[in-house]
Amino acid sequence: MDRIRFAQLSFWFMHAHGICAAAERHPNVDLACIWDDDPARGRAAAEKFGVEYIGDLDEVLSRDDIDAVGICSPTQQHGEHALAAIEKGKHCLVEKPFTRTVAQADEVIAAAEAHKVQVMPVYNLRFTPANEKMKEFVDTGALGPIYQVRRRHGHREYGKNNNDAQTIMNDPAWAWKDADAEGRRSLYHAGSHAMLWMAWMFGMPECVVSLGGARVEGLPVEDNNACVFRYPDGMIVTLHTSETETAAPLATEIYGFDGALVQVRGDGPSTFAEFGAPGALMHYKESTKKWQPIEDISQKFQPEGYNPNDRFFDALLKGEDMPVTMYDGRRSVQLLAAAELADRERRTVDLAEVG
Repeated sequence: MDRIRFAQLSFWFMHAHGICAAAERHPNVDLACIWDDDPARGRAAAEKFGVEYIGDLDEVLSRDDIDAVGICSPTQQHGEHALAAIEKGKHCLVEKPFTRTVAQADEVIAAAEAHKVQVMPVYNLRFTPANEKMKEFVDTGALGPIYQVRRRHGHREYGKNNNDAQTIMNDPAWAWKDADAEGRRSLYHAGSHAMLWMAWMFGMPECVVSLGGARVEGLPVEDNNACVFRYPDGMIVTLHTSETETAAPLATEIYGFDGALVQVRGDGPSTFAEFGAPGALMHYKESTKKWQPIEDISQKFQPEGYNPNDRFFDALLKGEDMPVTMYDGRRSVQLLAAAELADRERRTVDLAEVG
């Protein structure tokens, strides 16, 4: 493929702006048009990016000159919109979380395989220097057998509205309608990043317990959650997610018998606070009993060359497989579904129960 003609479907989720900006700056991508089921929102986005707004989704997907689409509609519509695009032969860049249910993920995968199109979920934790270095340590066994992992993902979004539930839900940037259907939970919204990170870093666990709560009075869903996963070898991974968090320098801690890693910068929303002199990633060696910064790791979340939207376009242009696959997306949805079930029924849930 020499060039990509790209259409953006929905600006319900704010990352649509970043996707369109990536399409505009890429030398081999043309942003052709924008669709949104909210005409005012769609027209405003079309005016911002200087392209055509089309109010009929079928019209957009039926165009022969559209090669790929970005999907930033409400979470429960991801599956529906991806299926509609796939059936017209369009490649799909799907904002996180991939789908609202495991069944929807399975439908998307089956359709993409049948129509031979590429589908990439947008999970940006796969594309940061610090996380790539952590993955290298884990894969090479440099830390020895790992026994404990903690990871946080905090957005601090609700603080922008003074942690007031009614102000949050009336914010036009979010347009809350059905909080549960839309996956508004901190577990599902912010947690989808952490779930994919965990499956990528360590594979799939065997079971999970989960607990969430609405610390902001009046929210219909939780804004803070903690999940604890157990792996077959006994390793424990704890994932914390929050929409109310104010400042937290540490994003990741990985502890093994031979060493440890602590991430103190370089993960966007989760480590925005300055933490003094340490580098982005600190390494502890049990043999020396000392912590040392790992050199040459960018302290930026995504320096040049790491943008996931660029990776999607580049893979299409080169005819390569997606760097994050729809199968990765399904695994993250399975983890989310298991954690939701564990929280709802207040029990340990085996991953096999949800797919």
